[in-house]
Amino acid sequence: MSRFRKMTLRSKINMLVTLNILFVLVLVISAMFYIVADNQFKETGKQALGVAKTIAGLTQIVEAFEQSNPSLTIQPVTEQIRNNVGADAIVVSNMNLIRYSHSNPAEIGKHMVGDDNDAVLSGNESISQAKGSLGYSVRGKAPVFDGNHKQIGVVSVVFLLDNVWSQLFILLQKVLVIGMAALFFGLLGAYLLSGHIKKQIFNMEPHEIAFVTQEQSAILDAISEGIIAVNKEGNIVTCNREAKKILGMEETELIGKSIYDVIPTTRLPEVLDNGISQRDQPTIIGNTLVIANRVPVTLLGQVIGAVSTFRDKMQLNQIDERLADIGRYADTLRSQRHEFMNKLHLISGLIQISQYDQAKAVIQQINVEHQDALHFYLAKIRDSAVVGILIGKTHRAGELGIQLTVSPESYIPLQCSYREIVVTLLGNTIENAFEAIQTSDVKQQPPTVAVFLKEEDDDLLIHVKDNGPGIDPAVKEILFNDGTTTKGDNRGFGLAYVFRLISNQGGLLTCDSSSEGTTIRASLPIRRNI
Repeated sequence: MSRFRKMTLRSKINMLVTLNILFVLVLVISAMFYIVADNQFKETGKQALGVAKTIAGLTQIVEAFEQSNPSLTIQPVTEQIRNNVGADAIVVSNMNLIRYSHSNPAEIGKHMVGDDNDAVLSGNESISQAKGSLGYSVRGKAPVFDGNHKQIGVVSVVFLLDNVWSQLFILLQKVLVIGMAALFFGLLGAYLLSGHIKKQIFNMEPHEIAFVTQEQSAILDAISEGIIAVNKEGNIVTCNREAKKILGMEETELIGKSIYDVIPTTRLPEVLDNGISQRDQPTIIGNTLVIANRVPVTLLGQVIGAVSTFRDKMQLNQIDERLADIGRYADTLRSQRHEFMNKLHLISGLIQISQYDQAKAVIQQINVEHQDALHFYLAKIRDSAVVGILIGKTHRAGELGIQLTVSPESYIPLQCSYREIVVTLLGNTIENAFEAIQTSDVKQQPPTVAVFLKEEDDDLLIHVKDNGPGIDPAVKEILFNDGTTTKGDNRGFGLAYVFRLISNQGGLLTCDSSSEGTTIRASLPIRRNI
């Protein structure tokens, strides 16, 4: 056992190929020899029967039966035919099976040997194998009829089995010579193949390759970044656990698949073509916004593959956005504090100058405004997350001098369908509307952003409309593609990400834009439990 374990890969390949070739040769030669032998015996039987029928039909043979000594006529004829066809014996007998001819003249006049004469004595032709006076043989037997179609005798043509086997063994020897030549070339091919394989794997043994593979797999899975490597044809050769997690394919085997089938928007083929690295590129993979690095893999100056590493930036982006929202909320609270302080100072001043009615009117106005807002959200927009984003953006709009309104026809239940998608969509589209209005050279008065949200029937509808300058038609055509933006590098992924989320849910995201403003419309199917 210890010697077998120490066998090299090359020795194992040579042994395996040799055994396979031997097995195939034995199988093929055996099958071929069996088929040829079977055909040979059948053909010999048919030949014997054909000669027997020919002799039985000869006029001189039939007439000889009426002579006092039929063998004087029959023996010369049958011997001549036997020599011509190569038979070992041709026996002609009467109905009592007394021979009139034989290859051995001493057997003439004796009784035919064998138990295979019943059929021919009944007037039927037959092919059989039996033991006769010369040994085991293949026999073709035919009845002899006179002019009145009465059977008067039997013709038996004999081919000895030993002679048939001798012909078959000559053929087998030729086949064995060809088989040995095939074995030699197979061994040569095995030797060359094993050498080529060892060269391809840098002369490493299987246990060494297994150790390196396990070590590499453990290292890759321990890395918190997603890693995907492809070969020159664009097929995946390496994919770690984090990459599968980001792709949402943790239970899917990705090795061997085309990178286009896994990530249709991949840019790894660009790296394969030009051999230029791409660093810190934002992109969307599946439903995840990532920062990707792509580098070529070279060997002897040739690009043989490419590797992409990417990390999930969505959580960091969400934290950044929340921190920014907290900052904006703090600024908003600060401005509200100043606003309320001003109103309190106003009320205090009115009280001090005894303008009680006017002070009461100011208090009622403030109360009505807050009650109206509170009543609207309690009655129409009941989901706390959606209310939170709308209130935050309302305060943000107030700081920017923009009027943010929510349509009174809006209605969102206590548990909003697709809450995360709705919050993300509102955050991106409202903020884009703010930026469009602020950066516009032509200011509409008053600058307005209108929001409409409603769950009706089986659809969730979301509209965000502004009266900004509109979107460039050239940009509008590719608005939802990754990286489409007019605001600088590493931007333009918000709407693309939202578009991907909505499309994955079977929804629709569209954009209508003109010089009078832009409207983003989203529709999501509501799947209700029945």
